[in-house]
Amino acid sequence: MGARSRRAFVRHGGQRGFALIEILVAFVILALGLGAISTGVVVAMRSDARTQVNRAALRVAQSRLEAAGVSEALAPGYREGVIANKFRWRQTVTEVRPASDARPSQGARPAPATGALKSFWVEIAVEAPDGTATKLAALKLAAEARQ
Repeated sequence: MGARSRRAFVRHGGQRGFALIEILVAFVILALGLGAISTGVVVAMRSDARTQVNRAALRVAQSRLEAAGVSEALAPGYREGVIANKFRWRQTVTEVRPASDARPSQGARPAPATGALKSFWVEIAVEAPDGTATKLAALKLAAEARQ
């Protein structure tokens, strides 16, 4: 082999090594990119699952708030329970009484004695399995019990 053919062989061998390094670097970059994408997908899936649990807890709280005064009579007190073996709910009902020194405004008519309404402040707190809490509250009216 002449000097000329040796130089060609050496150049060609160096280019082969360089191509191998380029491929390895490309694989490393690809692996890092895929790792970042998969991490992003996992975070998005966890966030979606958390959102679904919070949405279900909100539905439970809305349901309990709507049922207060409909399926059971409103009475001051505290109740609690579990729905679907997952969601713990607590209901607090407080009677709201008008101020005794309130004077009716000019021209206002007094409320009729029969069929008077009572006001209740109803608070519902629902705790999800992951520990997050959802709270809702509303002012509810109920007919005064006749004696």
